[in-house]
Parts: sequence; C-alpha cells; structure tokens
Amino acid sequence: MDFLAYMYGLSKKRVNSIVVHNSGMRSRPVRSFADALRGKGMRVIAEIKYASPVDGDLGLEASPVELARDYERLGASAISCLTEEAYFKGKPSFISDIGQVTNLPILMKDFIVDSSQILLGFNMGADAYLLITEMLSMEELRLLYHYGRSLGLDALVEIHSMEGLRKAMKLSARIIGINARDLSTLKVVTTKHEEMIKHVPREVIKVAESGVNSADRLLELEDMGYDAALVGRAMSDTQKRKEILSCGSRYAG
Repeated sequence: MDFLAYMYGLSKKRVNSIVVHNSGMRSRPVRSFADALRGKGMRVIAEIKYASPVDGDLGLEASPVELARDYERLGASAISCLTEEAYFKGKPSFISDIGQVTNLPILMKDFIVDSSQILLGFNMGADAYLLITEMLSMEELRLLYHYGRSLGLDALVEIHSMEGLRKAMKLSARIIGINARDLSTLKVVTTKHEEMIKHVPREVIKVAESGVNSADRLLELEDMGYDAALVGRAMSDTQKRKEILSCGSRYAG
C-alpha cells in the first residue's frame, strides 16, 4: 500500500465535511513557531499523539490539556497536535483545548490537502501546519504554503527524500522537517537524518522527525546541526518524556 496516497485519499474525503468560517472563532493571537525553534541548542516540539499506524493505540490516558501543561512545564518549545482521527485518534478540537492552557506555539499535524483544513486549524488556534512534500504536487504545495502564510501561520515542510527537498527549496521554505521514516515500509531509517541535513541550506530551520526517542539521540542531532526535534512516540513514556524535555529545556524559554 502506498501509505501517503492512501492518506491523501482519506483527507480528500474528510474535507468535504469541514465547515469553517473566515473570522470570529480564533481566541488567541498567532505565536511564531519559527521563533520558538531558533536560538542556541536543541528545541523540542512535543507531540500529542494517541495512536499511529505502526504502533496502534499508544495507551495514553492523559487528556490533551494535561499533556500540554506537562510539556510546557517540562521545557518543550512548541507542541505538535495530531488532528487526524482514523489512524492517530486526533481531533481538530484538541487544538482549541490546549490553546487555552499553554503559551507555546501549536503545530497542526495532519495530512493537509486543502486550504479548508488550514483555515480550520487557524480558527481553532493553530500557529503552524504541516505540509508533506512527497504527498502533494508542486502546485498544491505552493497554493497551501502561501495560503497558510497569508493567515500568518508558519509551515513545517516535511521531506523524506532529495525530491522532497527540491520541492521544499522551490517553495523557499524556512522550516524543513527531515522525516527518517521510510514511506514504503513505515520503518525508521535514522541514518537519513545525517544524510539529508548535508543538503539543507544553513539559513533554514531544520527539524528532525521520527526516531527521536532519547536524550542521547537529541544531542546527536544537535551535533549534526539540527535546530529542533519533533518527538512523538517517546512522549507517551513518562520517563522518556522527562529525560528528553529536560535536555531540550536547557535553552528553551
């Protein structure tokens, strides 16, 4: 199964049921996701994720609000929130819930294929959104990137390959996430972090995604030149959460 093609189809079906309004819903100002990732040392984007296609249910009992409070207390620089329901057990409403209890910028993480998803995230209180280069055509990427930027949101442009990087560079993306997950097998190939960063321009904010499951790995990524890491699966383990966020919190704030 082509996972991204499958998720693209699911998202296309979902957008038909999205109802959003152009104004009047957002209750908090836009916070700069990019600024939260800049500065000395590694920053951690802590993810609210209850399930995944690889691991299934992650066994998290804490609510999104409880997790967001814990992440901020422990030193996260930003929060990533899954809003895809079928495989990740997320909801767009999670964004508005956590936006009421945290000052950290919030990334809406979903398989975004339509501007209505971005507008929904904006109205809910998201400060940034995810675009996956390998899932979208260049035309789709341009439209979605510039639409979100017109709302004042930052885009985390995710790449898995050199072709994805070429697309990101055509966008002049200022935040690029290098995802170490192989899209055909869904397995993590951690060497991809080291291989791909060599080709990303110095001025771009670089985010490591997938396979970040320890403080030691976080420090390795810092040495490679990454500015931040998005940590998902490890956040469901209380001890790992403390270790990783403690490491990142040396420079957060």
